[in-house]
Amino acid sequence: MSRLTTWLDRSRSGRLGLPEVIAMGVGGMVSGGIYAVLGVAMRQAGNAVPLSYLVAGIITLLTAYSYLELTLHFGERGGVFSFVEHVVDDPTVAAYVGWVLIVGYVGVMAMYAFAFGAYTLTAARAIVGIHLPQLLRPIISALIVAAFVGLNVRGVHETGLFEDIAVYVKVVILLSLSALGVVFYDGSVTALDFFDKGVFSPLTGFAVIFVSYEGFQLLVYDYEDIENVERVLPVGMYAAILLSMLIYVSVSFMATLHLTPAQLLAHQEVALAEAVSNIPVLGGAGFVLVILSAMKSTSSGINATLFGTSRLVHKIATEGALPRLFSFRNREGIPVYSLLTIGGLTAALAALGTLKQITEFGSVAFLLSFTITNYTSVVLADETGANRLIPTLGLLGTGIALPTVLYHLYRTDVEILLWVVGIFTFVFLVESLYVERRSFNPADVDP
Repeated sequence: MSRLTTWLDRSRSGRLGLPEVIAMGVGGMVSGGIYAVLGVAMRQAGNAVPLSYLVAGIITLLTAYSYLELTLHFGERGGVFSFVEHVVDDPTVAAYVGWVLIVGYVGVMAMYAFAFGAYTLTAARAIVGIHLPQLLRPIISALIVAAFVGLNVRGVHETGLFEDIAVYVKVVILLSLSALGVVFYDGSVTALDFFDKGVFSPLTGFAVIFVSYEGFQLLVYDYEDIENVERVLPVGMYAAILLSMLIYVSVSFMATLHLTPAQLLAHQEVALAEAVSNIPVLGGAGFVLVILSAMKSTSSGINATLFGTSRLVHKIATEGALPRLFSFRNREGIPVYSLLTIGGLTAALAALGTLKQITEFGSVAFLLSFTITNYTSVVLADETGANRLIPTLGLLGTGIALPTVLYHLYRTDVEILLWVVGIFTFVFLVESLYVERRSFNPADVDP
């Protein structure tokens, strides 16, 4: 009873203890990754997809070490944007990193919104019996983003305690479904070779699903709200990543037992629900459970990421790396223009992009971000007292993954490669123009 009382007291006070930090980390990573990305990952890595998730998780753990060492050393919540400011004298470089990070979060929210739209159509068909046209998917995706922009502008947020409990319930559900799927495997899906997509499929697979582990680094933005931060933040972050790895590996393994290649091709966007529906003991009930869980998780992911990203935009704007407009807060302290702009970009990307485009784009963005963080940790190892070997291994991992995903796109889908490169080129050009304009208009920067 005392533990529950302590949890309730922390929830009311706004302070974050270990249970809350773990819940936030797992919620950030698994809120959409397993529901939205699983189908894309399985098409890429085939039966070796659990290995892809395992390798990506190990590199994420190495990168988390870099985030923790830098955050605890500098004692601030800025993340990679702030880290870079301690390495380079030119603020323009940090500005570029900040813009890439923002665009990456837009991609993540678009992925969640896409998945929400896809699962909503599936829910209408499976639960209500209404077959809605696929043309409504982009509209639903845009509407859910608009709804959460409106709620955030009005200052309405989901209850922290409720969200923590919901995350732990989701963990139990996903791990239970995985266990049931393995125990009740009936052999109806013919077992294929582990490397059915080729011996290098796990390598390209882990590169393109890296976006699934995006979310752990959001914890550093709550640095000042975590109690006993030097102990709770490291334990909570590592525990959240390990728990997410367990979920991803077990769920993806279960899915390989219950999805045929034809089913995967037909139901890529709702692959997990389709896999669970093929478990004999669950059937339609499991299908509905996954759909409802996916809708709740992806919508919460949009809300949480939108809230955090708008604050990141505000921070970057107050340091002059974005137009002064985005540093504006209303009387309630809400960055309205940041919310509206980010929400608009997210809705547009979710409505116009395909799931594969959005997933690949998000992975590239965060591979860039993680590579920069690991590099920064290596450079500042003497100053922070970090073990240089760990961020070096992380840098090696992300440094291999980034060109791997680009080369994979070049070999298999040049259109998506051009689409991804085009977005980053556009961001680079816009930021360059802004920096050049700012140099002639010092008044654009807050004093």
